[in-house]
Amino acid sequence: MLGFQRKRLGFLVFVVIVMIAAVLGIAPKSSTAQVVPQPIFVQPTVTVSQLQGPWVITLIGNTGCGWSSSYITVTFNAAGVGTGLNRSHTSGCGDPVGYEPLRIASLSPNGSGIMDGTCIGCGGWIFHIQVSTDVREFNIVDVSPSNPGNYLEGTAIRQ
Repeated sequence: MLGFQRKRLGFLVFVVIVMIAAVLGIAPKSSTAQVVPQPIFVQPTVTVSQLQGPWVITLIGNTGCGWSSSYITVTFNAAGVGTGLNRSHTSGCGDPVGYEPLRIASLSPNGSGIMDGTCIGCGGWIFHIQVSTDVREFNIVDVSPSNPGNYLEGTAIRQ
C-alpha cells in the first residue's frame, strides 16, 4: 500500500511541476511558433525542343480502315518534326506499313498542343496532345471535326 501511495504522490508532483512550468512560460508554447511560408508551385515550362529524340507512339481506335492499332517509331528534331515508321493492324485495310511525317504543330508552356501528320492512305491527322511535365510521355487523341469518322487515341513514350 505504501508503494502505491509513493507512486501516486510522485505522479502528482510531476503534474504540478509541469503546470508551474507552463504558467511561468518555461515550457515552449505552440502559439509562439512562427508560420513558415510555403513555396509557390511553379509549373515547369514544356517546349517543343524538349521533345527532340526517339519516341514510340501507340494508337488505337476506329478509322476509315475500321478498328485499327498502330505502333509508330519516330525521332523528332529540335523543331518537333520527324518521320515515323508506322506498323498498323486494321480490320478493313490489312496490315499496312509505311513512313509518315509527324510534326508538333504547336505546344503551350503547360504541355498541351497539336501534333499533325499524314497516315497511310488517308488525308491526315490533327491530334491534341498533352505532354507530361517531366517530358517523358504524352497523350494523344484525335478530336478534330476536320477528320470525321476517325477516332484514335494513344500514348507516346520517350525511348
